[in-house]
Amino acid sequence: MVADYITDVAYPHFFQRETTPIWLSFAARALGRPSPDLRQPFVSCELGCGQGFATVLQAVANPQGHFVGVDFNAEHIAHARVLAQAAGVSNVEFVEDSFQGMLEQATAAPRYDFIILHGIYSWVSTADQQRLRQFVERELKPGGIAFVGYMAQPGLDFFAAPRRFVQQYARTLSGTSAQRVVESLRALQRLASSGAGLFAHDRQVAAYVERSLQDDPHYLAHELLNEHWHTLPVAEVMGAFQACGMDYMGSASLMDNIDDLSLPANVTEQLAGLEGTALRETFKDLARNQTQRRDLYQRDTRELNEYAHKAALFDQVVTALPGAPTQGGVTFETRIGPVEGAASLFSPILQALAERPQSFPGLLRLPALARQGGSISPALQALTAAGHVHPLLPGQIDVAGCQAFNRVISERVLAGARYSHLAAPSLGSGVAASFLEMAAARVLLDHPALRGTLLCQTVDALLRKVGWQPLDNPADSLPAQLSRFERDTLPAWQQFGVVSS
Repeated sequence: MVADYITDVAYPHFFQRETTPIWLSFAARALGRPSPDLRQPFVSCELGCGQGFATVLQAVANPQGHFVGVDFNAEHIAHARVLAQAAGVSNVEFVEDSFQGMLEQATAAPRYDFIILHGIYSWVSTADQQRLRQFVERELKPGGIAFVGYMAQPGLDFFAAPRRFVQQYARTLSGTSAQRVVESLRALQRLASSGAGLFAHDRQVAAYVERSLQDDPHYLAHELLNEHWHTLPVAEVMGAFQACGMDYMGSASLMDNIDDLSLPANVTEQLAGLEGTALRETFKDLARNQTQRRDLYQRDTRELNEYAHKAALFDQVVTALPGAPTQGGVTFETRIGPVEGAASLFSPILQALAERPQSFPGLLRLPALARQGGSISPALQALTAAGHVHPLLPGQIDVAGCQAFNRVISERVLAGARYSHLAAPSLGSGVAASFLEMAAARVLLDHPALRGTLLCQTVDALLRKVGWQPLDNPADSLPAQLSRFERDTLPAWQQFGVVSS
């Protein structure tokens, strides 16, 4: 550990769709705010980029952008640079520096259209939080978007005391941080099994420990063993960023922007009587027991007028993702439980998307939606949040570059690396891929015409070469899994440019 942060184990290769420029642009437009034009050159910076996987993926999937990843961990930055070089991604750079160092290097003119602070705001000292805000104040361009992700109150307050025990107990153990955090959580597990008072009083603590033990130990080490661990009230965070000239826009968690889908029906009338954004957001966090926030801030902008907002919405195209329903109503899993989306609204949208990608004007022209024009944008936000729909990247895409990146990623996964996504150039983002799907992608990137038995035989040979053991369940055999992949996933991957047609 250096200073007060874990360094002996690397942070996992996570990818967060909510931090991509296309997602942030989609969210801004839905909220009636301007967003950087992704058809034109733009610059994005992530402070605390970890090993850089997500930064490299975003760079190759957004050829108009230039991406900067910053991390103080030398091993993280070394991995990121090697990955970018291996994949031939040139519109990305990595900086090994502290937040204080980056602040000292801030230029006279703001450089960034997007600044990403994912998670780290909850894991650093109050002094570093101030440095992060100052960096955003100095470096975010007018009209730019800052993403601030953090652990929220009240939903995670219950784990503050158990977390302190985990941190203190881990200091008494030997081994890596990953080994020590697991053993510390097991100590909590034993305490829960003994019927200790905290666990009897609040049953969600034991459930949280059980879920945590299923997570990647490397992530748990960074989550629980760093010196600083803060759950933060939204009003305090909003006030601090507003003092730096940042205007709160809404959430990158799109469902949180739709009160009808994210709040219990019996509290929405109370919300209507509250004044001020900070008070309203505090009320919402209480109503849905918020555990994590993904706040969006902007500087020197105002909400779009009605005409400009409509133009921004019309200048978008969305597509269905693999596994999306093709008709009927939709059940959304939310923090307040399952919420039913009306078939009269969602079925026409899903049917249209099952045929082809759709623009906003195209959906407005559907007879079934003739009197529901004002509900289309919230419906698309909900479908996007649920993983059924995604906006398409406007302008230039780089299919060849993304497929070269995907070849490197799939090869590394087969060699034991734990990457989870492939680049999708049409989306300007990534698509999740299992180990088997990574193997199929690796084969198809060299042999795009393989299908059926030949694809199965080739994938099987590759998997056996790397020591993969087939499943014992005949119903989920390799042929069955690849058949589902060919039917449900591959057509979309070809459409998105993940692999060739």
